[in-house]
Order: sequence, then C-alpha cells, then structure tokens
Amino acid sequence: MGIRIIYRFSYLVCIVILAGACGYHSGKVEPSFYYWKTVYQPDSIEKNAVKSMDANRLFIRMMDIDTQGPNGEAIPVSAITFPGPLPDTVAVVPVVYIVNQVLYDLSETERDSLAARIYRFVKGKVRQAGKQDFTELQLDCDWTATTRDTYFDLLAALREQVGDTVRLTATLRLHQVRNRRSSGIPPVDRVLLMCYNMGNLRQSGEHNSILDLHEMETYLKEFLPDYPLPVDIALPLFSWSVVFRDGQYAGISKRLDPRLLSDTARFAHREGSALYRLKVSLPEAGLRAGDVVRREETRWKDLRSAADFLAAYKRREDFTLLFYHLDSQVLQAFSNEQLQEIIDRF
Repeated sequence: MGIRIIYRFSYLVCIVILAGACGYHSGKVEPSFYYWKTVYQPDSIEKNAVKSMDANRLFIRMMDIDTQGPNGEAIPVSAITFPGPLPDTVAVVPVVYIVNQVLYDLSETERDSLAARIYRFVKGKVRQAGKQDFTELQLDCDWTATTRDTYFDLLAALREQVGDTVRLTATLRLHQVRNRRSSGIPPVDRVLLMCYNMGNLRQSGEHNSILDLHEMETYLKEFLPDYPLPVDIALPLFSWSVVFRDGQYAGISKRLDPRLLSDTARFAHREGSALYRLKVSLPEAGLRAGDVVRREETRWKDLRSAADFLAAYKRREDFTLLFYHLDSQVLQAFSNEQLQEIIDRF
C-alpha cells in the first residue's frame, strides 16, 4: 500500500514539473527585425544578422501618415525607397506609422479614403521592393481614449481593403495592455507588444526610458496572460542620448558621438551614473555648456531579464519575436549568439 502511494505521489510530482516546464515556454518563435529607415540598403552586417537569425520576413516601415498636406490633411511622409529588390528568401511585412493627430476630427468619408490610399500606397511600395504581394499589414499608432474609436474604425476600413487573405496587425504599448478597458481591443488579427520606450523620456534623472523592468512588471504581470488577442513581441537593441537644458527636456541628440562622453575635458561624470554634464559647448552636436546628457542603452542583462519575464507571463502560442531595429551600428552592441540566446529563452 505504501509503495502505491509513493508511486502515485511521484507520478503527480512529475506531471507538475512537466506542466511547469511546458508553461514556461511561450510556443514556437519566429525571429525577425524591424527596418526603420527611409532607404532599404542593408549592409553586410545587417544581411548577416538576418541570415544568422534565419529571419524569413522583415517588418519594414513604409511611411508615416501625418497631417502635412496643403490643407492639413493626412498624407504619407518619410516614405521608404527601394533601390533594389529584397532577396527571394525574405518576405516583407509593410508597417505604417500613424501620427495620433491624424485621428482627430477625421470624418467617415475621410477615414475610408485614407484607408484606401494607405492600401494603394503600400501595394506600390511592396512592388517596388520586388514583391508581388504580402500576407500581413501592420499599423503602428499610440492611440488614446480620445482617438480610439476613430482609429478602430480606420482599422476596420483597412480590413475591408485588404480582405481575408492579409493578416491585419497593430502595435500595442504597455499601458494599452493594463488599461484595456479604456484603451479598447483593436479589431485586428494579432497585436505586436512593443517592449521599449516604456519610461518617461522627458523626465530628468537616472532612469532608463528604453527598457525598464519595473515598468514592465507593473503594466504586464497581471494583465498580459489573459490579453484577448494573440500577442507578438518586440524588444529593443538601440541606445540614445537624451539632452536636458536648464533642467528641461531638450530632445534626443542624433549628432553626439557617444564616445565623446568619456572625454573628461568636455564632460563631468560620476562613476556609475548615466548623466554627463557638458563643461564646454559642442556646437557640432547642437549642445551648450551646462547641458546634461543622459545616456540610455539597451543592456544585455536587462534584455535577458525581459525575455525571461515575457516567457513566464506570455500565453503559450506560436509568435513572432522582433528586434528593433536592423541597423549595423545598433547591432554592434550584440553578437548573433546573444540574439539567438534571447530567442532561445522563450
């Protein structure tokens, strides 16, 4: 009798362990990259990363939609160009970024017209990329409670344009997961959770606004597991320099060479701090003496922790894991083996 009890107990323990192990993994992972430039011209480093990750699709930003028309109407801006075709081994997922301002005071007629123009423009760009068609269209917009209904109607209008053969997806911010009662659930097939730009960029101090694990836990831990749509994931690879002048946010410096931050003749810096105060002006970078630069980076240890967190709380399902973004300078901070390890952690 005792042996039977021990046997049954051991059997139950094995089942629990196996169930826990299976629950940790989030399903089959399809790796990919965002491509967020205005000219598609990948260099050897970028091509090697795509090949090494065995990425058979690229999520390429085709254009922004902004209110820059002659009469303030919504038009495509900063559209990408393709000097040559994409390789046959890589399919394209067109991505369209919509500035939230576009959605204010958009009439039903304007909405339907915009959906048709977006679809027509995307088809033209996909053909310019050397592809005859596409199987997924992604919309990127940080909609608010005020613009939600208009945005969702625009998505519905795009659904009518693309039909049932094209999967319609939308990006999702952390706050839209936690606050989904007010944010709503977009009428799409899947969502792409953007796990970056999650802190307050404009607030001064030591924090890292690119990837904040505390913010991720606060917004996702209790809300991600039961999100009602299939969820893909995007993780950051980029870094940037945030500038504060007289204690106020002054923008992101694109002209500052981060290697200059170690120059003690130009910057005052305390060891272990992310803040660098300029001792002299740097006109070539648009910076003045007294400006404070906060250097924010995607750190390897934080990327691993983010992957482990998401693997533990994401619902089990096959999904796409995107890295933002495909750029040789960004990729220099991470080896292909490190990126593969992130994929394997799921």
